[in-house]
Amino acid sequence: MKNTILTQPELELLETLVLHYGRIVTFEQIAEAMSESVSREALRYRVAQMSKAGWLIRLKRGVYLVVTDISTLGFVDVSPLVIAQALNRESYISFESALQYHGMFDQLLARIDSVTTITTRRYQVLETTYTFSKIQPDYYFGFRDEQVQGQIVAVAEREKAILDILYFRSSAYTASLILEKLATYEDDFDFDKLKTYSQRYSVGMMRKVGFMLDQIGVDTSDLATAEIKNNSYTKLTTTADQFNAKWRLYYDAHLVG
Repeated sequence: MKNTILTQPELELLETLVLHYGRIVTFEQIAEAMSESVSREALRYRVAQMSKAGWLIRLKRGVYLVVTDISTLGFVDVSPLVIAQALNRESYISFESALQYHGMFDQLLARIDSVTTITTRRYQVLETTYTFSKIQPDYYFGFRDEQVQGQIVAVAEREKAILDILYFRSSAYTASLILEKLATYEDDFDFDKLKTYSQRYSVGMMRKVGFMLDQIGVDTSDLATAEIKNNSYTKLTTTADQFNAKWRLYYDAHLVG
């Protein structure tokens, strides 16, 4: 059982950290907040002890979440979107995590997915997994700064979240999920923006988006260009076995109603 009792100096330290830096702090900020002069070794020991007691939750090396309520010991009461941004400042929330933020995904997520231009990484914070998928700089766009629990978090626009899913994933489940979201939230998507964004990718992305939009009755004449009709072809999923001549794309039969 954790020792949840804080000494007065430790309590004052936590209060100072939250006041000056918020709930997520770095080791260096903890060092700056210490009122007395202590060695690095002594500081590391104190941080380790407070982590062991549950008052500091290690997010990654040198980054901690400050617990302010004894009733939340062992739990994270800060939005996972805020934590994801703290784990990698050069990233934005995307995939199902972004769709959930926009009210388009109501299932409980055990994983928060982000996109970055740095390095593909995975972190585990208690019961939640945080993944960061590396994308080339030309495709790092389509997100906005949002206010989440008083913190700025970069979140993909609805349309960019769809494109990120198509770019990184190619399963039949993924294709079905995208079609479902496009159809269910037709009034919430900006399909002109989706088509424009897709044109910043390769011809394969334009084919995928064109095919998807055809299935829900959206005009795609502006995407069906001569470039689409070159001799190459695209596979929507790894199991695709049906050919669509308009888009020169292979798809799974169940996707066409």
